[in-house]
Amino acid sequence: MNCPECGAADSACESRFHECLALEFQNPGYSAVHHLTVIAYTLQHSSTLTRAGWLHQRELLRQFIVENKPPEFIRTQNKDLDSGKRTFKIKSNDGKPVISKTAWAKTILDVQMDDAGTYCKDVTAWAKSVLEDVETITL
Repeated sequence: MNCPECGAADSACESRFHECLALEFQNPGYSAVHHLTVIAYTLQHSSTLTRAGWLHQRELLRQFIVENKPPEFIRTQNKDLDSGKRTFKIKSNDGKPVISKTAWAKTILDVQMDDAGTYCKDVTAWAKSVLEDVETITL
């Protein structure tokens, strides 16, 4: 059965996501794109987010990709959002998808994990593809 949210074959997306996170936490060469991995995955798996959280994640991805803002800058810029002063919830409590899109140009299964250089290139390409796919979605 394919993933009902991203369409990945055999619903292998979640296990691949966890493999990617393990690589990123163990190896600094892989961790350079951690911010893109998490956002691209959660945007494609909108059941993990609230509507406001999904819109917030989409805006963060746009800032990373289009404005080329580094994660450190975004963390500083959003420090009040992370310190409990946020007026909206990011994580979903009900597990219902925010969007119905299941056809994506790329998924996490398109990311090769052979070496850090290829991995970072593939995660970046995947994140750019996700941004292109979500820019036209209106909620």
